[in-house]
Amino acid sequence: MNIDLSEKVVVVTGSSRGLGSVMVRYLAANSAQTIINYKSNQKAAEELLSEISETNDKCSIVQADVTKEDEVKVLYHTVIEQYGRVDILINNVGVCDDNYIQFMSLEQWNHVLESNLYSTFLCSRLFSKAMIKNGRGKIINIASLKGQIGSEGQCNYSASKAGVIGLTKALAREFGGYNISVNVVCPGFVMTDLNRDNKNKAEYALKMSAMNLEYSLSDLGNFIVYFCSDYVKGISGREFNLDSRIL
Repeated sequence: MNIDLSEKVVVVTGSSRGLGSVMVRYLAANSAQTIINYKSNQKAAEELLSEISETNDKCSIVQADVTKEDEVKVLYHTVIEQYGRVDILINNVGVCDDNYIQFMSLEQWNHVLESNLYSTFLCSRLFSKAMIKNGRGKIINIASLKGQIGSEGQCNYSASKAGVIGLTKALAREFGGYNISVNVVCPGFVMTDLNRDNKNKAEYALKMSAMNLEYSLSDLGNFIVYFCSDYVKGISGREFNLDSRIL
């Protein structure tokens, strides 16, 4: 896919590795002015920036823990100062800290809710201000099938992603009058740092799928590029599952 996103300023939270880095690579390859956000892995962020800068010199990295309001403000003001606006926000940060509820500590619960849901709230609240001022914008939230059907031993993760889906639909109603769309993407299963320790999940995902095909990262990358483009304008408040699992 070759779509010109050269006029788009895109912030991708938690994007130094995993699915976030995939989206960054595809966005940068299609000329988007892409901001890589990372919490602590500076080396990975710098390596990713070096890689994409070979073909796109309008990208940058910004360190910020997006679960903390003060650091979200730093991220926001740094982007606005450097680029003057934000066209698209992709709330991608996500963590797992699994346990059965009888054994789950409050720290485990809070860690996942803060990382996955609170960060989406904080970033959406602040970055939407620039979009409202510009009279347009897109927010794309990354959730999970687990937020739709639940997952045994992952009540915190499932609740956080269900919250992201609910937040998406509420914000779509709030921001629609400002020409800001808000949608949620549930990527297909792929091995990342988030789930690498449980290979049974891959077999289960394939078993649930209608097609005898493993999920391809290109599906996510191409979808994000297309959705960030002006080819998609009048869609908001929707969930997109990027695989063939049928609920």
